[in-house]
Amino acid sequence: MARIGRGQPNRPIIVRQPRNYDAHPPLPVFETAAEFPPLDIFTPGITVPLSAFETAAEFPPLVVHKDAGFILPVFETAAEFPELTITTPILAGELITGNFQIEWGRLLLGGPGNVYQILEPGVEGWDDLPELDSGNAPRSARHGSWTGRDYAQQREVSATIGIDGPQDSTAWVLAMRNFRRAFGVSEDGSEQTLTIRTLGETLLARAKAQARVMPAGLYGQRWTAVSVRWTCSDPRRYDLQQESVTVDAGSTDTCINDGDVATSPRIKVFGPVANPVITNVSMGRILRFLVSLNDGQLLDIDTNAGTVLIDGEDAMDTLSSLSVPIEEWVLAAGTNTISYSVSSGGLGGIELQFRSSYL
Repeated sequence: MARIGRGQPNRPIIVRQPRNYDAHPPLPVFETAAEFPPLDIFTPGITVPLSAFETAAEFPPLVVHKDAGFILPVFETAAEFPELTITTPILAGELITGNFQIEWGRLLLGGPGNVYQILEPGVEGWDDLPELDSGNAPRSARHGSWTGRDYAQQREVSATIGIDGPQDSTAWVLAMRNFRRAFGVSEDGSEQTLTIRTLGETLLARAKAQARVMPAGLYGQRWTAVSVRWTCSDPRRYDLQQESVTVDAGSTDTCINDGDVATSPRIKVFGPVANPVITNVSMGRILRFLVSLNDGQLLDIDTNAGTVLIDGEDAMDTLSSLSVPIEEWVLAAGTNTISYSVSSGGLGGIELQFRSSYL
């Protein structure tokens, strides 16, 4: 029989898993959250139709029928280069159109319809032999002199110019002023080109105006006769045409002076070259230079002025003592044989520029 009343409860029974200190529980892969959310991108399908590549028609479409005529427009192209401006040097004698005319600077004297006419007796002193400085020396033990070389003095040329001016006063004054300007005083003492054509022969000289006598008595009739005079420090006269002869190193060539007196050439020696020697074989005259020129350098020898320049600087000290004086190296009247030799280089050769000269 059960016992009634307070009694002690029974202790509950707890069931536990056995402890396992060496257990390794599995862990999932370590992950971080995505930096950006996933993106879904949709693009439309686009198709762009392109027409065939074409250039503009050079000519309009043509419809041609048999035996039919048609007109084409002028074919034009765009200018490939911009407009060019070319300046040419003034050539001596280019104003002269006929015999018995004078060109002084840019003023023409003589010729049909010209305001400035050449009056009788015409030009004087142009074909005369200038005064000579005699090289003769008196002999002490007998009559006469020892002969020596003569040298011509400067040439003096004169003419009388009639100015037959227009009746218009303004035009007359302009004609007079142009004439006075042409025959004024040289500011720096330099000479201008005086070109004279006689009967079929045109020659030039370098000159300065030295006299101008203009009587004013007939100005009221728009007329005066003016006496003018030029002096030419070099009495020689020259052809209009300048000749150019090139001579290669180790060879010879000829220079022909068609005049009646020796002419003074200008000689250009082109580098690279060492110790150039230029010889006028016909006259037995030598120019020897102890110098080395680099590629592009120029030895410029002016036998008329008696100067030697290298790239514009004086180089007279390069002339060997075996040479003749610069001014003595000339081209005689007639044919001259020229030789050119070097120690090394010289592929550029030399160039001789000259005009035939007349005394």
